[in-house]
Amino acid sequence: MADNAKMQPDEASSGPDMDLEGDEAGLGQEDQKAPSSDVPPPKTGGSRHVDVGNFRVFPDLRLPEFDSGPSQAFVAEGIKRDDGAIFALVADPTLPTRSELLRVLSGMRIGGQLDLLDYDIVYWPPLDRCTIVCFYSKPGGSKVFTDGGKKAVIDEHDLPSIVIVPLINILTVLSDKNLAHRNIRADNLFFVDEKRASVIAGDCSSCPAGFAQPIVYEPIDRMLAEPAGRGAGALSDDMYALGVTLAALGIGHTPLYKFSEKEIVDMKLARGSFQTLAAQEKLPLTLIEPIRGLLCDDYEERWGLTELNNWLDGRRVKPVQGNTERRAARAQNIGGRDYYTARGLASGIFSNWAASLAPLRDGVIEVWLRRGMNDADRSKAMSEAMRQMAWSGSDKRTAEDVLVSRGIAILDPNGPVRHKTFSAMLDGLGPMLSYDVQHGKGAQAFSEVVVRDLPTFWFSRISGFRPEIQSQQQVYKGLRYYMQQQSMGYGYERCLYALVKNQHCLSPLVENEYVIHIAQLLPALEKVASVTPHSSWPVDRHIAAFIAVRLQDDTEPQLTALQNPGDEVEFSRSIISLLALVQWRHGPDSLPHLGLWVARLMEPATKVFHSRERREKVEREIPKLAKRGNLVELYNLINDEKERRKDQDEFISAVEEYSAADSEVFDLETSGPARMILAEQIGRQVASFASTMIALLTVSALFMMTVW
Repeated sequence: MADNAKMQPDEASSGPDMDLEGDEAGLGQEDQKAPSSDVPPPKTGGSRHVDVGNFRVFPDLRLPEFDSGPSQAFVAEGIKRDDGAIFALVADPTLPTRSELLRVLSGMRIGGQLDLLDYDIVYWPPLDRCTIVCFYSKPGGSKVFTDGGKKAVIDEHDLPSIVIVPLINILTVLSDKNLAHRNIRADNLFFVDEKRASVIAGDCSSCPAGFAQPIVYEPIDRMLAEPAGRGAGALSDDMYALGVTLAALGIGHTPLYKFSEKEIVDMKLARGSFQTLAAQEKLPLTLIEPIRGLLCDDYEERWGLTELNNWLDGRRVKPVQGNTERRAARAQNIGGRDYYTARGLASGIFSNWAASLAPLRDGVIEVWLRRGMNDADRSKAMSEAMRQMAWSGSDKRTAEDVLVSRGIAILDPNGPVRHKTFSAMLDGLGPMLSYDVQHGKGAQAFSEVVVRDLPTFWFSRISGFRPEIQSQQQVYKGLRYYMQQQSMGYGYERCLYALVKNQHCLSPLVENEYVIHIAQLLPALEKVASVTPHSSWPVDRHIAAFIAVRLQDDTEPQLTALQNPGDEVEFSRSIISLLALVQWRHGPDSLPHLGLWVARLMEPATKVFHSRERREKVEREIPKLAKRGNLVELYNLINDEKERRKDQDEFISAVEEYSAADSEVFDLETSGPARMILAEQIGRQVASFASTMIALLTVSALFMMTVW
């Protein structure tokens, strides 16, 4: 394997080996310990290496011919079993991988596709962070296509058996599982062996769908989106890419390579895909028919597997028109350019956002649709969009931007969602958000798209049945609600983890640990807790949203309590409750560092008890439980229903006693003058009675003395 490797200079290459454990990460692999010192030396001769389960990867030895977009290939070998020749593909951690394809392809042999032996999350020294590493079987033959070649590598008459047949197999398997390859292109094909009798397709799961594809390989609707937002797509998108692949292999270079991306977009919009390639390239005559069928710009009319198989079998296939886009009788000018098709005009409006407002608002484009295109349906929809803008309760600038976005959707409903500088397919909104957040653009553009409910409008305008789009509608229903909530656990963070299943948690606390699965979260926080000052809670907006989406429990009560950070008692109890719930469901049983972190910050939670004695008792118990690292016990300590009820009852009794005593004191303090008056009256009465009695006794005594 080292014979084909490209050595990279590195001062650390002569240093000690770096044996690192591979994370289990919920990916179907058990935790692997670093191999013992009796492991034989690497066959490649490299010294610096990373051990990942059954494999060893050499960061100094590159294999650029197996790169897949931003994912880089490195020399690798098996250390516990013989998997033959293999290589490692290290994914870019700032891009989400395709979880569905990883699960389907891992350990499964499919004709026409490189064997994905395994994948895992591992610390990668050159990046100084964790990422996903995929391990592929190395093909026995060379790379099929090197761009810039002067002639075709495969004879045009052999392309059906060598290329089309094996690729049909992998596309059939994936389409049966409602998945698309989205990485079919000439320079991602390899010969199975030195005989060059068949090809296999390379990686398709290490970066977002369509991200690595040159724009010429993308259908017109998806090429108009940003690379990260091209979407998962469907079989029809793979068939289009296969058509361009056949053209590239037939002519020996990437079609239209002399033109810029903007020029390619303009030509395909103006002429159609097949007409553009046919006008600029000398396509092989034997492949004209399948290329025309596969490059049909109407996905409903584009060749599928049935038509391609019929062509392979020599059966007659219904001819396809090269460009079925309706053209207007007169042009519509935007930004100094004339447009004759609705799709072309939509692209022109997006490129000239500010200049497009006036013709939309003044009804010029609505009239063009009705008279020039004779399209009553879209003309009526445009008129309705203008009316809604006029009655919109939002500010004028916002209403105008929404009108432009809706106008684009009316003109090109099957294209991407476009709003100002944002452009992504409906099934690519999640990866687009992930890309923007991780590459410094932020979530503002995505937030505006969702808050202004543009996806819903796009769904209402889509023509025909597209399974890959229809399946997304349920997902998008809750996005606007999430964006309208400002508290932890909501916002764009909640949308991100809901839309991208393989998105790792982007909290600064654990981002470098590449936490994809909920079971990874607490071990990552435990690692961070051992080296991080415990000055703030180990839960931020990203972690709260990550737990809310990934944990299969109802977390709404906790998230509701987090809406009021000013209530220290409920806020701290909710944070502890979230972490304890994760530990209860997914472990591990002991988290001493994280327990200490939580214990140092949970003082407000003890205020739930009114009794000073009980509160002091709880505070004495917290350090003991923290050492054990059991967050569930810590939470139960402050959330013991029996103790809380008893404390509440005692508090109510104490309040009642205090109220009674306070009332008595109040009475005594406020009734003084009245009591003095009463005392004087009683005193006078007693004195009068006493004097009367004394007088009677005196008179009686004198009378008796006189008688006797």
